[in-house]
Amino acid sequence: MYCHDTPASAREAYIRAVQHLYNVNHWRKLNDAVKTDFLLCDARGQALDRPARTGDLIRIDVVGPGSPSGGGYDWVSIQQLEEVNGDTPYAAMTVVPCPGPQSDDPAVAHFFAEGATNTFVVRRLGNCVLAEVHGRNERPNTDAPPLLDRVRNEAVALLGTVGLSKIQWKDWTAGVVSVVEVKPQG
Repeated sequence: MYCHDTPASAREAYIRAVQHLYNVNHWRKLNDAVKTDFLLCDARGQALDRPARTGDLIRIDVVGPGSPSGGGYDWVSIQQLEEVNGDTPYAAMTVVPCPGPQSDDPAVAHFFAEGATNTFVVRRLGNCVLAEVHGRNERPNTDAPPLLDRVRNEAVALLGTVGLSKIQWKDWTAGVVSVVEVKPQG
């Protein structure tokens, strides 16, 4: 969380933080701790250079071996974008694991199984701007994919469980809201 001296500077920082949320292709620049690459793609897996939209895919290149069924990548689909204005505005993006766009296999190409969600939130509370990441129903994708995927997914999920993903998302949230240098809080 970063707090600002004036409501005007907080509003400006919030607007920039929301832009960072929707600019998936630059997420890597927001992380210092774990270098994961994110690429916004269309339904065919072709790179997009614009803000995220519902239905877009995000190609994730985690450190280490990639998902064989995802062409070497993990894939999520943007299920929902939500923005609420008012006294406590927020913007949220919810993603879900999905099959690789180049594959005929309908199995999820992600280390988390179908049913998992991640919701990325940016909000302004008074003069403070904060970002959050909420993971739900996160369990390793070990039921449906081929053997190589199952082994890899279990290993990646285990690394997340022991704290690697927490480090990455904590770093990401700090990067999203620190777009304007201000005094850090809590």
